[in-house]
Amino acid sequence: MAASSPPPAAARAGGSAPELLPDVVVRPITEIRIKKRTGVKLLRFASIIGNAGAGVVELKPDAPRNSARNDCDGDGDPLNDRKAFQRIYRDTDGDGVFTRGVDEVLERRFAGCSVFHPAHDHWHFEEFARYRLVKPKTKRIVASSEKVSFCVRDSIRFGPTMPGSPFPAHYGTCTQDSVTGLSIGWADYYGSTLPGQELDVRGLPDGRYCLRNEADPADRLRESDDGNNGRSTLLRIKGKVVRDLRRPC
Repeated sequence: MAASSPPPAAARAGGSAPELLPDVVVRPITEIRIKKRTGVKLLRFASIIGNAGAGVVELKPDAPRNSARNDCDGDGDPLNDRKAFQRIYRDTDGDGVFTRGVDEVLERRFAGCSVFHPAHDHWHFEEFARYRLVKPKTKRIVASSEKVSFCVRDSIRFGPTMPGSPFPAHYGTCTQDSVTGLSIGWADYYGSTLPGQELDVRGLPDGRYCLRNEADPADRLRESDDGNNGRSTLLRIKGKVVRDLRRPC
């Protein structure tokens, strides 16, 4: 009797198909400079947070938009914020590569809050990043921006050869009802001129400092590796001049 042929990959995968998890990574910190005027001294920099995983970062707002259950910030107004849910996909066809329209949603889990950001005029996912300036020897935090929100979308492509990396970008808008996220091999770029991309360094003595950028600091997203969510660079600040020494600290 002839041996029966193996079932197709989708049938083999079934409901037990493995997860295709994203991997949130921080790209190098760039555009580091000091902006100084009367009574103000700001350390400004660009932040680039990407996805180097096998799956996408995908955030879907809760619906309907006027439901009381959307009041994530507890201010009594369900219209100025939305609960955000992370969607995790499974490898339905068993090829190890995320394919939109083929691989199915495995899990929908609460990830946090999306709010309207007036300065950027669109909706942001809360607590997507955290910035800190630290004294290298003592580890003391001398300046911080604890809860930085992002409109999470595909801004720049950094991994075109990564399996499953699309072209063109898939996640591009941040309206109240947008499904936002990061495609594989894509990153969200926030330039140094944007509101929120700064630390107040008034009164800080000249010297060496460590600038740290951490993605998903509250661990709201499920991903394959939480150990690579941060990046640091050593700086030398002297008056109105900052020099990136181009090494981690």
